[in-house]
Amino acid sequence: MQLKSPVSSRPAQRAIVARSRAASVPAKNQVVFFDYRDERKLRRFINEQGKIIPRRITGLSAKEQRLLTKSIKWARHLAIIPFVSDQIK
Repeated sequence: MQLKSPVSSRPAQRAIVARSRAASVPAKNQVVFFDYRDERKLRRFINEQGKIIPRRITGLSAKEQRLLTKSIKWARHLAIIPFVSDQIK
């Protein structure tokens, strides 16, 4: 009587996916300021569903990402940019 062998003796491997940066990363010595009224600049950090693009993709520091998030949320509150894109509605 033979025992069943495991399906694979190797652990599962994840596929490595190359991710591209969503927006240009500012220089380290450059002061970053996100104005809630600058719709064009804020839209670069929002995907087509209206979600804020995460920090690992944008390349911003934690402080810069927090400032960006506050600016985007304030612009949404003032109806400068939509909460959800027109494609989803």
